[in-house]
Amino acid sequence: MIARRFERALLRDAVRAGVPLVVEHGRAVAWHSATFSGARHELVVSAATGSTLDAWLTQLPTRDVTIPGQIVADLRVATHARYGERVMLRIEGVTVACDLSAPECGAASVRARSDRRMPPPTPACNDAAPRDRTR
Repeated sequence: MIARRFERALLRDAVRAGVPLVVEHGRAVAWHSATFSGARHELVVSAATGSTLDAWLTQLPTRDVTIPGQIVADLRVATHARYGERVMLRIEGVTVACDLSAPECGAASVRARSDRRMPPPTPACNDAAPRDRTR
């Protein structure tokens, strides 16, 4: 489910920038640490070449791609190849699950940028039950 949410958020951002993307392949792999959980994403897309695409790709690592209940912690173009008037890109991202009402998750700035209502908050990252790591 989070893979589709990441894909939709990235496509929305691209369309807003005037860059229609075609998704060729996408996947996400869950990851967990002692205090956080999230996913590593890989999205293979194609698009028409041009200055609009180039500008969007240049800004991609710093773009504000929002996914409710997630923080996009990293976003980059891993590989790209041009084929005439088209380019094939592998975009990688890392998301971290978070309670948007928690101040440390930047909820105020996310809500200030959002022009739609946020869904009910999810449990805070640190409220999760501890995992048995003895196995």
